[in-house]
Amino acid sequence: MAILFAQYWDVMDNKDKEYEDFILGRYIPTFEKTGLRIAGAFYVVVGKGPRIVSVSTPDDLLEFQKAITSEEYSDLLEELFPLIRSYSSKLYKSYGPIRVDRYEMQLGVWKFNQYFNILPGREREYRKFVEAEFIPAMERLGIQVTNIWKTIIGSDPFILVEGTSPKIDEIAKTIATDEYRALTRTLKSKYVMDYQSRILAPTRRVELPYFVKGLTAGL
Repeated sequence: MAILFAQYWDVMDNKDKEYEDFILGRYIPTFEKTGLRIAGAFYVVVGKGPRIVSVSTPDDLLEFQKAITSEEYSDLLEELFPLIRSYSSKLYKSYGPIRVDRYEMQLGVWKFNQYFNILPGREREYRKFVEAEFIPAMERLGIQVTNIWKTIIGSDPFILVEGTSPKIDEIAKTIATDEYRALTRTLKSKYVMDYQSRILAPTRRVELPYFVKGLTAGL
């Protein structure tokens, strides 16, 4: 079972250089030392923030617990907080019909992520719908469902469906189709609540908060 530790934040105004130096000099080396290996990061291009998502891949829950209870990790957060705002974190586990043993960051693609809570009492029906209808329809529309995650530590929404497309304009075309609207309308009316979606750019560049602006110029 793969687990994923995600941290979310925005950089404080006028702190870009301090933030970059801290991430390169302290944050990344300390995470590697504690065993919370940084797989990469995402920048939220469209949708609700915070904009920066740092993703780490501990081997197991015991390693994760050991890392986050260490003095090194506690000291690291104390140094990070003056540079950022809107911080939160989540621990996810792989969930549903798509199971992965270890998370691999995909580069050179765009992510279309959907977040929601399953309606109480509809878990079995939800799983059937996702496996038989939702995933095949998303892939038919050009967005590959690469991972499904469930929050085991952190606030809701508790389900994250991670979609992948080679181009951001392909995502835009997909979500403008009648088939996509009908699909999500069925999902939201029968199986889930608190639905949100975001478009993200994957990168290994945790230290540069606004590098994606160049990629999205003219969109």
